[in-house]
Amino acid sequence: MKKTNNIVLKISSLAIAFFVWIVVINISNPVVTRSQTVNLEVLNSNVITDAGKTYSLIGANTVTVSYEVRSRDESKISASDFKASIDLGYMYDITGAVPISVEVVNNKNLISGAVTSKPSIVRISIEDLQRKEFTMTTKITGTPSDGYSVGEVKLDKSTVAVTGPVSVIGQISKVGVEIDVDGMEGNVTGKAELKYFDANGNAFIISDSRVTKSFDTVNYSIVMLNGRTLALNFEVGGEVAEGYIFSGAESSTKSIQVRGRPEVLEGLDAVTIPATALSVEGATSDVIVDVDVKNFLPENVSAVGDTNIKVTLKVEALDKKSVTLTIGDLEIKGARTGVSTNIIPERITVVVSGLSANLESVSNSDIKATLDVSKMSAGANNGTLTFELPTGLSVDSYTPFEVMIGSPANERNETTTTVEQSSSEESSSAAEN
Repeated sequence: MKKTNNIVLKISSLAIAFFVWIVVINISNPVVTRSQTVNLEVLNSNVITDAGKTYSLIGANTVTVSYEVRSRDESKISASDFKASIDLGYMYDITGAVPISVEVVNNKNLISGAVTSKPSIVRISIEDLQRKEFTMTTKITGTPSDGYSVGEVKLDKSTVAVTGPVSVIGQISKVGVEIDVDGMEGNVTGKAELKYFDANGNAFIISDSRVTKSFDTVNYSIVMLNGRTLALNFEVGGEVAEGYIFSGAESSTKSIQVRGRPEVLEGLDAVTIPATALSVEGATSDVIVDVDVKNFLPENVSAVGDTNIKVTLKVEALDKKSVTLTIGDLEIKGARTGVSTNIIPERITVVVSGLSANLESVSNSDIKATLDVSKMSAGANNGTLTFELPTGLSVDSYTPFEVMIGSPANERNETTTTVEQSSSEESSSAAEN
């Protein structure tokens, strides 16, 4: 019996000692929760790119990975011990959501419990990929030495292709180089990096890595002249094909150097290339025309250097967009105090034409529709709208509608919208008299 009791006592002592050891370990080296910021990898992106589209992550491209580790081991854990990824093959089309997968790749034996990420999903924005050809442009900055001027600027490439998301390509008006001629007094050659220019001719930077150019630099040569410099103006004739618009004439040569008697050159500032030489009749794409400027110089004026230039007549396809207006979107002119003004139907659809980039952000307020009721009589009248549109846009059509003057809304079956406005200054003046 004594022997049995000793064995039980020994086992109990061992169990108590193990328990005390566990308690001591957990007190002196407890399990703690820590986190690391891990870059998010994208798998199977070819699912998007093979379809001719591009994608971007909505939000940050990193995730916060949380894990449990003993306090003595936490310094051994780094972000490189984890791999966070999304597989675009599992994207949910409706919301564009993709689950984030986290994997422990190093120090697995030091990490306990489940590893989680925040956020647990990421959303993907998908849009069309566009490739657009741009005619190279040259922007001259600085002032040459006294008596000198910039004559001809030649680039060794005439066009460049830019590829990227439609929304980013739409921000680019021109692509070319910026050359500083400050203090120059002789012919110059060099290499310049391509830049993007907005509609105002200002250079800007695109940091989106999805935007690429067919080349990044171009060689140039500048002929510096010490005679009189005449600017080149372009008149363009003809009508482009239906559904297209002529958006401007471009040439890398901006001016030409001429010689002549002082009385002949007096007051001569530019050479005009007439519409007979530049036509876009029936065009559905850019038209490139070779022009010899000397054929259009005034009598007794001769050109210095090469007078052959290339002029690109830009032709772009028109797009259409429908905008729905209610009476609240209209500026009402000539409304009489206390007299209701209603329209039937209550919604008017306006079809607007223009370039896709200009149509993207057009809203109801941008088309500035005005309804003049000053000459309308009580009852039903045919409605007519006038518009003030942003440059480059035009109204193709709008829904025919009637204007009801002084007809209470509850006496008609149609659903209408009523607006009452203060009378015009003329009506107020007449009422006072």
